[in-house]
Amino acid sequence: MSARPPPPPQQRNAPAAEGCEPLVAENGWRIGGPDWRKPRPKGLVFLTWFGAGFSFHAPGTVGSLNALPMAAAIAWLLGERWLIIAAIFPFVLGLIYTAHYLRSEPEATDPQWIVIDEVVGLWITLAVVPLSWLWYMLGFALFRLFDIYKPWPVSWADRQVPGALGIMLDDVLAGLYAAGVLLGLQYLWAS
Repeated sequence: MSARPPPPPQQRNAPAAEGCEPLVAENGWRIGGPDWRKPRPKGLVFLTWFGAGFSFHAPGTVGSLNALPMAAAIAWLLGERWLIIAAIFPFVLGLIYTAHYLRSEPEATDPQWIVIDEVVGLWITLAVVPLSWLWYMLGFALFRLFDIYKPWPVSWADRQVPGALGIMLDDVLAGLYAAGVLLGLQYLWAS
């Protein structure tokens, strides 16, 4: 008679993110995301930025990190300023898919697994710096700082603007804050 291996740890003490029913993989890792018992939302791969939003810990940071390689590719192929134009595409699609999801899940306010807004904000941030790992890491850190601490009007957009526009707008404003700081640092560096 063969013995069965013990089941993987379930990490029962970790709370589920708002609007999420975490999936527990075979290795015991919890994966965040939409309620897996319901039909898959439209644009799920895009909203999670190719799965980065499924990270159970810090999905916004993971989504921002996953946006760096494509930002570097766009800047290398077309130039840094093209990141602003490139950010329009995920902004518009993010609005459409997020609005569609929020209509089907009215109790969800700002699901953490939706990270396309972080992609847009980071690309806006990086549009003002040269393609350099130092500037990109500094831009990433500043964007995450403004996105997490939400100075005004980022906090206003996060709390007062409803729906998909509010979800996307606070990260756009955080990206503009970070871009402004980066422009100031470049001016001081050149002086």
